[in-house]
Amino acid sequence: MQEEAEALKDALVQDFGETISFTYVDVQSSEMNNYPEIVEIMDRVKLPLIVLNGQPRFHGGISKEMIAEAVSDLVK
Repeated sequence: MQEEAEALKDALVQDFGETISFTYVDVQSSEMNNYPEIVEIMDRVKLPLIVLNGQPRFHGGISKEMIAEAVSDLVK
């Protein structure tokens, strides 16, 4: 999963430059303690979960096109 996330990050940085911030978080790590609002919904989503600006947006797969479109809408 992390490899796919890194490929997505590379594609997004290529499209949007360094204006975006990208973080991969292993949901089984203690780092999840930093995201209590996401922990609350984990039993209702399928991984991977894509969160944009703190809001869960996509789950169950990684679609570069869909995510890029959503990011584009946010950076306008």
